[in-house]
Amino acid sequence: MHRSRIGTTRALSEIPSAAMLMFAVAVLGIFLLTWSNQSLGLAAMELTDSYDNKINRLSEEISIEHVWFGTGSSNKFVNVTLSNISNIGITLTEIELVNSTKTHTITTNQSLLPGDTYSIVEVYVWTSGEPVDVTVITARENHFKTQVAP
Repeated sequence: MHRSRIGTTRALSEIPSAAMLMFAVAVLGIFLLTWSNQSLGLAAMELTDSYDNKINRLSEEISIEHVWFGTGSSNKFVNVTLSNISNIGITLTEIELVNSTKTHTITTNQSLLPGDTYSIVEVYVWTSGEPVDVTVITARENHFKTQVAP
């Protein structure tokens, strides 16, 4: 005769439960290892990009060669000549002319390779003898300044 037991549970034996636990730990370990490698790879890439941008910013060098003021047939103007004296390419974004009463901004998107020279003529009403601050701004947010007087 077969007797049934009431209120008893059957447990897994120690070997299969230990094997399942080891398998779960191995899968979790592989997942965490993969995730950490990806995270470290992205962090290394961001660090490299940041380092390169900062080194390039430090390497930018512009010489403001000549600023001269003139009068045309109907307007006064300014001519600004710049040279890239660094060993990397530079993109100019703005040239600001500031005197005691106003700021005049020349917007440009001019790229200069190493050794290139750039000259721009812009209508600008100047006053003889009044100092003008000339600021050249690059795409990397470097500012190069000089002061001239017409």
